[in-house]
Amino acid sequence: ETRPWPEAKRAIPARVRAVMSEDRPGDFAQALMDLGATVCTPRDPACPVCPVAEFCKGREQGDPARYPIKPPRKAQPVRRGVCFVMMRDGRVWLERRPGKGLLGGMLGLPGSDWSEAEPVDTRPPLPGDWQNRGAIAHVFTHFKLDLTVMSAALSADPALGTALAERGEWLPLAAARKALPTVFRKALDRALIR
Repeated sequence: ETRPWPEAKRAIPARVRAVMSEDRPGDFAQALMDLGATVCTPRDPACPVCPVAEFCKGREQGDPARYPIKPPRKAQPVRRGVCFVMMRDGRVWLERRPGKGLLGGMLGLPGSDWSEAEPVDTRPPLPGDWQNRGAIAHVFTHFKLDLTVMSAALSADPALGTALAERGEWLPLAAARKALPTVFRKALDRALIR
């Protein structure tokens, strides 16, 4: 059948129940899995040895590898943001992210919110000679992130202010790289390119 995938997917359980053995449902399920793993494979179905070939609509239509027809993937939304890499004496400033939400509770680089609109608050956390180091792209399961990376080498003892000091800490570069999730590690690496 060439129904749209969501509709076909809903119809499958009823069709399987209609042919499933009631006294050995586990064996039936295992047989279906084995059939899909060894005979009716997505790229190269072995129709000549298939025990259910006579019932196969794909084989009947002459192109069994075409099935199931999956819908095209939806384009992922793109979010944008800015992050700030602050360096001081071979150390990097990292902040603890909020406990809930994406990358919750992990260490990260300070920055703006990530949204589909242009970032609103792009002010650096501290004054300095900030350089735009370009952008990195990172793909999460439900969106793509374009993150502009700004970096600055700060004075030996910048005045952090109480709110900033409570959110983070200076870590040696090697320790910071190990502590960061991939998206922030990519941003840190971008900032370090000369």
